Amino acid sequence: MNLARFAIPLFLLASLCAHAADDDGPPLRKDLNEQVLMLPAKPGIFGFDLETTLYKPDGPGPFPLVVINHGKNFGQTYYQDRVRYTVMAQEFLKRGYIVALPMRRGFGKSGSSYPFEGCNLAQDARNQADDVAKAIELLRQRPDVDGSRILVMGQSHGGFTSLALAERNIPGMKAVLNFAGGLYYSQDWPGCTWEPSINSAFEALGKDAKVDSLWFYGENDSLFPPRIAQSFFTRYTKAGGRAELVSFPAFRQNAHLMFGTREGFENIWWPKAEPFLKAHGLPTAVINPQYVDPPAPKPSGYAEMTNVDALPKHVNDESRAEYRKVITDQPSPRVVALNPDGPGFAFLSGYGDSGAARYYALKMCQSVARKPCQIYLLDDVVIWPKPAAVTSETTATAKPASAPES
Repeated sequence: MNLARFAIPLFLLASLCAHAADDDGPPLRKDLNEQVLMLPAKPGIFGFDLETTLYKPDGPGPFPLVVINHGKNFGQTYYQDRVRYTVMAQEFLKRGYIVALPMRRGFGKSGSSYPFEGCNLAQDARNQADDVAKAIELLRQRPDVDGSRILVMGQSHGGFTSLALAERNIPGMKAVLNFAGGLYYSQDWPGCTWEPSINSAFEALGKDAKVDSLWFYGENDSLFPPRIAQSFFTRYTKAGGRAELVSFPAFRQNAHLMFGTREGFENIWWPKAEPFLKAHGLPTAVINPQYVDPPAPKPSGYAEMTNVDALPKHVNDESRAEYRKVITDQPSPRVVALNPDGPGFAFLSGYGDSGAARYYALKMCQSVARKPCQIYLLDDVVIWPKPAAVTSETTATAKPASAPES
């Protein structure tokens, strides 16, 4: 998750956010049959469960399974929020899949602790794959899962994990999609130099790869720029891994965050993934068109999105400058929240669906304003009310937010 910037006092900007582990987050998407399972990865007194989000098409199934593996924030993993990727879940529900997003050990509300392996990065990926493999094993036992058609995919640390799964003989696993996969260390330490270590890890994962993979890395990836991504790919394929690399142009401010956005899905990766999945016997046609975005709000009539001068008078010049950047540079869904009568401005973009974006933007704004905030902009629509009482449609009271991860 990426914090765009902090300015003090009472000023918070972000593109994604994390929140405290005891917060359940925005309401479940009942229209997507969203539910949260605790999968018993290791039973017994020293065992642990894996917090797993599941989205299910209507009907009994069985449905092909897609498993989406999450990335790793900087900082303590147990503070990391349950990953939902509602936009991606929606697209796969349309195509008839049941969608699972397991949180690996030590992340969110999953049990145990993150197994740190230092510079042995191949082992790190394999440890993570152990948890996902167990989740797949348990999910395959469900009568609504077609265990003969499984797609595994992941972003960043989750992409790295997915490539470790490609080493294994997992029944029914047909293909892997890797989005900006890897594990980044911001600094070296004695006996551990990051770049040679991560390259060696990709080489090790390629040696025993059994499943084809399709990779996506962008020109302006903040962690794995083209030179690094090409090195990953070369080491992996020379070792024997079967993969195709898609290098795409700059995506907004950071291509590392392309996955999970509708813009990225429609314009970058689905046009490449669709024929790849077809070739591996996985469905791609839309058969459930009912899974759509929540209804867009109606404009309040307060102002047009581009009218920066219409922002309430108490919004300072710095916030106005950031608002200009939001409406020109930030991907959908994008939300701007304001303190109704004092300092406090937050924006959130590219995060899940509009409902989740609204929830977190309000929460982040409140964490600095110390009072209920109000939505000003939702995507391209200004919903700030004309002078009148604040309504429940644009305000919410939430617990104070924890500091977002970088």
